[in-house]
Amino acid sequence: MDLDANPTINFWKDPNSESCCICGEEAAAAKHTELTCPYNYLAPASYVPCRARVAAWRESRSALSEHRWFLRRFVRVNNLPGSCRPAELARLFAEFGPLLMWHLAMDAPGACKGFACVVFEQREHAQEAIDRLNCYSLGGRSLRVDWAYPSA
Repeated sequence: MDLDANPTINFWKDPNSESCCICGEEAAAAKHTELTCPYNYLAPASYVPCRARVAAWRESRSALSEHRWFLRRFVRVNNLPGSCRPAELARLFAEFGPLLMWHLAMDAPGACKGFACVVFEQREHAQEAIDRLNCYSLGGRSLRVDWAYPSA
């Protein structure tokens, strides 16, 4: 991953990943993509009401456990300085293990909004990053690093 190739990109997903970056389901199975993912709340074409999701979960316990397995690697980062850049965030977290994807929330002029999410390949790497980077000083601010889905 070349972090300096395009410094304006604030979202990155592993191009070799064969799973949906939203729920973790294998993309090859049933032509599952991020746009058709039932967990994608931003794409109206893929909207599935909560009741329908619960019914599907009851039918397929293994799908629920796979989804939880994927969610266990999401790390939430808060209190980022406004000067933080995507490449800086990726470098900071990549030293703990390979990243599947990351997103740094930015406004139109390119200033950091103060929060980001990072997805690791392995939960152990995510746990190490949380343990070492929580309260880490970056740009004069103390980072708050924690699980995005603590109950997963």
